Amino acid sequence: DSLLFFYSGHGSQQANWNDREKDGFDETLVPVDAQTCGQLVDDEINEILVQPLPAGVRLTCFLDSCHSGSGLDLPYRWNPYMEEG
Repeated sequence: DSLLFFYSGHGSQQANWNDREKDGFDETLVPVDAQTCGQLVDDEINEILVQPLPAGVRLTCFLDSCHSGSGLDLPYRWNPYMEEG
């Protein structure tokens, strides 16, 4: 199975309180109801979208927003210049 998540909108950062971010900030998505419901923090997005994925399921995610480089809070980064081994 394959899943697609696409977000195009505002992104931001907020202070990190669990000491998991090297730069001291969590990346966030800023939905239209952010003033009443809050921003979506990368840790929460990981818990909702990534961690529950069953084995063999592929998630493709497009984040078209500021500060989206680690928006899923994954433990690694893709490097297109690495040789395949």
